[in-house]
This record gives sequence, C-alpha cells and structure tokens, in this order.
Amino acid sequence: MTDLLEPKRQHKVLEVGTGSGYQAAILAELAAEVFTIEIIEPLGNAARERLKQLNYKNVQVRIGDGYYGWKNMGPLMALS
Repeated sequence: MTDLLEPKRQHKVLEVGTGSGYQAAILAELAAEVFTIEIIEPLGNAARERLKQLNYKNVQVRIGDGYYGWKNMGPLMALS
C-alpha cells in the first residue's frame, strides 16, 4: 500500500483507519505530515498516545469518520 502511494518527503498524507498507528508511523518516516482518522475512539486514543511516546511529531490523530475527510488540512494524498 505504501509502495503504491509513493510518498515523498514534501507530501501530506491522509490515512483513514488508524488502528494501532503502525502505518501512520511508517508514513511519518516518508512524508512531511500524516493526518490519520480513526472511528473507534479507544483505538484512536491508544494510537495517538503510542505515536506521541515514539516521538512522532508530524502525525496528527483525529477521532471521527474518515468518510468526511479532514477538509481544513487539504490537499492531501489519500490512503485508505
């Protein structure tokens, strides 16, 4: 999935479905900014804390429905 996206250092990436935060961490190593949305609040909160503990400063986690995107942070490359 990451290979097909071909993220570049200057890109902003939208990930829909944060889960554990693993993919967000991978993307954070490859892109300038990662915006990740998780609909299941406990998963999103755990991922946010995990990414914070791992010192990923270029990842923002939002709790919500990814169907609606993250309009104020566009344009983004979507990864779902």
